[in-house]
Amino acid sequence: MTLDLLAAAATAAAILLLGLSLTRRRRFKPTERRLRVLADAPKQAQAKGLSWDEVRRRGPSSFPVLRDWLLQSPWAQRMTVELEAAGLKLRTGEYLILRIAAAAAAFILVFLLGRSSVTFVLALAAGAGGFLAPAFWVATMRARRIDGMTRQLPEATQMIANALRAGFAFQHGIAMVGDQMQPPVADEFTRMVVDLNVGSSVEDALLGLLSRCDTEEMNLLVTAVLVQRTSGGNLSEILDNVGEQLREKERLVGEVRTMTAQQRFSGMVLTVWPIGLLALFSMINWGQTKLLFTTNAGLTLLAVGAVLQLVGFFSIRRILDVEI
Repeated sequence: MTLDLLAAAATAAAILLLGLSLTRRRRFKPTERRLRVLADAPKQAQAKGLSWDEVRRRGPSSFPVLRDWLLQSPWAQRMTVELEAAGLKLRTGEYLILRIAAAAAAFILVFLLGRSSVTFVLALAAGAGGFLAPAFWVATMRARRIDGMTRQLPEATQMIANALRAGFAFQHGIAMVGDQMQPPVADEFTRMVVDLNVGSSVEDALLGLLSRCDTEEMNLLVTAVLVQRTSGGNLSEILDNVGEQLREKERLVGEVRTMTAQQRFSGMVLTVWPIGLLALFSMINWGQTKLLFTTNAGLTLLAVGAVLQLVGFFSIRRILDVEI
């Protein structure tokens, strides 16, 4: 049994490492390599992440067959925006290979534990979990990045308003945010500047910014600017009002998080506590605890317990997610 477990772990690790290595492969012709060096030379002075035009130049994959399919896939177009919003430098093809490798590794690792019909069903569930795990990781990174951008947005709005009052153009105010503020808001506004420099209109650049950061706060800012450009008005005063509303909402969000801090901590403890107890019992009395890992009934109980724990965790998070 120990040899089977080691073999399963080694096989799963090999598949996962293969997927990771494929996501890191780069194949460029000599001319493409020289063009990339020339294109990246002006960016070496300020490393603020992946620029928007570079994302579009790279393409979804290095493999021709996979690239042709991804270029026609609506899923690939949606995932490109998701990866950009998460601030990840993975291409869509690399992300797909990573998900498939994680699913295969999880399936093989669980299936080789018992090699029975029950284990096969559990292996399918593990493979599905492995396939969904990178998506959960991307969603978490995207939510974290958007949350940081939302906290920086009032300051960015005020900076643009101050630039307009000083007599600068709206595009110059956006460039100031990209140069003087920190990521992630600096990265997004820098991408917007790049869009404007390559010929996009202000409206298209704003809509692109909104697609990468689709929140109520960013929607409020983009809508205010678009309405002003069509109907007129004092843009600096409008941005001052938008910034004030954003700061007031941030204050309310902070109060809600403070009032629900104890409940969120309780939900985390209730989720982690059973895992800690299982590890403790395994160290104290492995002779009986190993039945959970070596019998069909034990594996079934572990699977049911894991599902119930996940349902409870996400239910608590959903209850405490107060909309403001």
